[in-house]
Amino acid sequence: MSRKMLQVPVATFLLLLLLQSATASPAAAAAAAPAASPDASTISFPMERQIDASLKNAKQIESRVLPELDGLQRNQEDEKWQQVVRFIDDGFPVLELYAYKFKRDIPYTLIVPKIDVRTIEKPRLKEFMLEHLVPGKLFDSYSGVANSKEEEESYGNGNGHKIVFRKLEKSHNNVWLLNGQQILYKLRINENLMAIGIDGYLGDRKSPYSKRNIQETNNRYNDPQPLEQPNITNAHAKVEPIIKESKASPLMSFLANMKTGTKVFQHFLSKSNLTRTMDDNAYTVLIPSDNAFQRWHPIDWGFYPFSVPEFTESVLLNHFLPMQRPLRLSDVRNMDEVVVHTMGGDDVVFHGQPTPTVNNVSIMSDFTLSNGNQVFIISEVLFVTEAVVSKLHQMHKDKETPPLLAFPWFGAQFLSHSFLALERDPRFTQITRYLNNAEIAPHISGANYTFFVPEDRAFEKLGFDRLSDEVMASQRGIKMLLNHFVRGRLYNRDLRDNEVYETIGGGHIKITRNPGSNYTGVNNAQITESEVFVYNLGTMYYLDDILYSHILRDFISKSTKTRSNRNGGDSGGGSRSTSRPSDVEIVPNEFESERNGGDYAIHGDDEDFEDEIITPKALPVQIYELPK
Repeated sequence: MSRKMLQVPVATFLLLLLLQSATASPAAAAAAAPAASPDASTISFPMERQIDASLKNAKQIESRVLPELDGLQRNQEDEKWQQVVRFIDDGFPVLELYAYKFKRDIPYTLIVPKIDVRTIEKPRLKEFMLEHLVPGKLFDSYSGVANSKEEEESYGNGNGHKIVFRKLEKSHNNVWLLNGQQILYKLRINENLMAIGIDGYLGDRKSPYSKRNIQETNNRYNDPQPLEQPNITNAHAKVEPIIKESKASPLMSFLANMKTGTKVFQHFLSKSNLTRTMDDNAYTVLIPSDNAFQRWHPIDWGFYPFSVPEFTESVLLNHFLPMQRPLRLSDVRNMDEVVVHTMGGDDVVFHGQPTPTVNNVSIMSDFTLSNGNQVFIISEVLFVTEAVVSKLHQMHKDKETPPLLAFPWFGAQFLSHSFLALERDPRFTQITRYLNNAEIAPHISGANYTFFVPEDRAFEKLGFDRLSDEVMASQRGIKMLLNHFVRGRLYNRDLRDNEVYETIGGGHIKITRNPGSNYTGVNNAQITESEVFVYNLGTMYYLDDILYSHILRDFISKSTKTRSNRNGGDSGGGSRSTSRPSDVEIVPNEFESERNGGDYAIHGDDEDFEDEIITPKALPVQIYELPK
């Protein structure tokens, strides 16, 4: 439908509809009437932009397909894999709501942006995701696409925008651009799926996806944000070189040409904000070797101080020495002692004898850059000590890596570590019994969750401590327990007043915070202890009440409430058995559909929540009613 058609006056349009309905036959009218409650397979979507038929993957774009994720390594510590996993987990559930289906044996390329998908406003999240998906083509070797006139600009992304590869001219580092964005890496996920990481994001810069400044927004993993470069999405526009800093930076060129020994420093420096100013002045830079950084890396599990980006950048600052004339190694050898002020505000002391050192750390080698600035390779990272790391660890326990557990649930590391931590605490005998009986590991696999944990007193005041193991293991029991989990790590700063989050059980929790007090409410419960970090896997919050308790309320014995009536006699109700009722089933691997309601519907007994498109990664949602 063209825009001109949409400009027909409303009165004329209504008159045409009335005339049409007056002449239509009853049978036709009945056939045209919408169903009272269509299922998901009959849901229609608004008409979208016309896909250019000349695109070689036009049919795949129109067929709304997603790639199979076989081979996706979710437990990889490598940052590239983590970026791919976060991009998929944050964005694919939204596309599934728009009837996108996973399909095998179709070539596919993911363009992984270097921003947090959670910063994208919900109305434009679908458009953002499609801008970074290329169905029907696996760009294993994009150089051939860029060099072939026949192949060039013949594939489009999910929005129908053409994909353009260009090699940056006069680049010494083989720099490639994808729609104007530098290609950082490519990962082969499986036979039919490739991921290409870019230094930025694709889309219309004139109408950004988020009202927030994407460059300044820290994501939930506290990763340092990249330096955003101008983006070009118009395939007909001239793609200008945008990596000016890579060409103009002698230090980055030097690091890129170093085959070994300085890759860790190069990695941290490229992710920092120092590259903007480091070549504007004369300086001497002290570069710790890779082994120097490796010293602080845990062997199997533990805390790596350089996983804290703010700390890492402060350390880097103290390795740059702004000087009117860079210091040469020959100068150091001829001096007994020289003190130099660092860019970070501390002092370093050079000694020339018996061997050149800085802060008693050996200078291993030296290089003079093309712009005259000086590089010293040193054997240790300066200003990092056991005491500093220990203090930093106490402040950032959420970044500690965990040991790999083979029990209780090998595929559910967050759940396993949470269980073992709660098992050691006498306040949580009931919830650990619950976790032991309810088979929820398939629903809480991997990591990156928030767990709202009721204390024993919450079970006792409702009589839930008398529930049988069979009830806890039932479908209702599983449903209630899963309503205490939220997908995505929530920090205390995320729990803002009136924010609403979707639970893994399909319900919703609303946060209540009273200004000027320490009270934080979660539905009917109050948080008694906040931010109990389960390594870097997720977070727990302790509660004084059970969420969605109405799901199992009818299984509680009423003997204590109906033991006697006003006349002192028995109420006639007697004790109610908590043995397994006939309608309680052992939980299947996946929940069955509950569209027809039921007395344990997760959204409450009377009214359902209004359906809306949400992202499940701990994003706030809007609802109209919460369970009483």
